[in-house]
Amino acid sequence: MRADFEASAQVKHSGSKGTIRENNLRKFLAEGRLPSKYGLGSGEVVGRVRDTSRQCGVVIYDRINVVTLTYDESIQVYPVCCVYGIIEVKSALSKTEFLDALEKVKTFKTMAPAGVVSRPMGSHVMMISQRSQPFGLVFAYGLSDNSLSSLVENLKEWEAGNPPTLWPNYLCVLEAGVIYHRNKLFEDFHDSNKITAETWPINISFGEDSLFKFYSALHDMCAHTIGAC
Repeated sequence: MRADFEASAQVKHSGSKGTIRENNLRKFLAEGRLPSKYGLGSGEVVGRVRDTSRQCGVVIYDRINVVTLTYDESIQVYPVCCVYGIIEVKSALSKTEFLDALEKVKTFKTMAPAGVVSRPMGSHVMMISQRSQPFGLVFAYGLSDNSLSSLVENLKEWEAGNPPTLWPNYLCVLEAGVIYHRNKLFEDFHDSNKITAETWPINISFGEDSLFKFYSALHDMCAHTIGAC
């Protein structure tokens, strides 16, 4: 992945360069690293009241049940109820780029339906459960004259003005480290339904193991997020 990132630096157009780097992450995940029921795309997500997300770098959706509203090589639109989560991809994670990613995650999570869902458990039995909330992650190929600690401070400042339901689930900076939420009992929380005002962000410098930690957390979030379709 690092080699692909450095190769993409030869592309001069910033938009094309960003697309290539999003594709690199999507390709990494598509190579047998997620179960086949998870589709991987990019584009926009549409809510139930015609609200629309901003362009999402990586969209993880229900491949079995989803019907894309629009799909071609350049534009894909997914109904929010069939989306497990999104990943915002950044080349260098400056404070400005970080806040932009957080706002994209916020817009997406704002659209997610809440309440309960019912699922058949047999011919005459229905199970009622709380609807799983989708996840929003940030993945960056590097820092930008800052540090993981400074990003945590940026995140704390941003979260102070936004409810926990809109907070990001996980952040990874390749070959540097990760940021996620923890509570006073030192329990780690990745799932949207478990991130509350009682949790706060921490950073851990995992170095070259950061990608593995990110992948493990993503796999866990997918497994615990039940699609609504």
